[in-house]
Amino acid sequence: MALSFEEINILGNLINDTYGVASTTSDYGESRLGGYSTKADSSVATKASIEGNIMHVTSLSVVNLGPIGIQHQEISKCENELNQYIKNYVSNLKKEFKKKENAGRALKAKHVKDSEKTGVEMINHYASTRRAYVRRTICFEIG
Repeated sequence: MALSFEEINILGNLINDTYGVASTTSDYGESRLGGYSTKADSSVATKASIEGNIMHVTSLSVVNLGPIGIQHQEISKCENELNQYIKNYVSNLKKEFKKKENAGRALKAKHVKDSEKTGVEMINHYASTRRAYVRRTICFEIG
């Protein structure tokens, strides 16, 4: 079942974090709460965009990859962490969408097979820490 115009508008308002809310969180928590958390600082931002009936959820992290020998392990570890952020973001989005003051019905988000993309961009190749951006995108069919 496709979303109506009003439901798309509600969903767009829920994923909009351009004013009055924080785009980063300190744990797998909800970014719509805004402000700073009392827990550890985070270098992860999770965003969503809608294109037709497909929602792209992207999570970006800044990590230290370290020596060349352990870079693949660090990237895999970061992918798993970003998957948890994306999973929790979609879960929180579904809860917000289902509230009576929003759409009042369940949002169906079906994972699109083979839609996972991971990108690694090195910030400085010559530094010993080898800091990099790791970007993970997963697509969901919404209805």
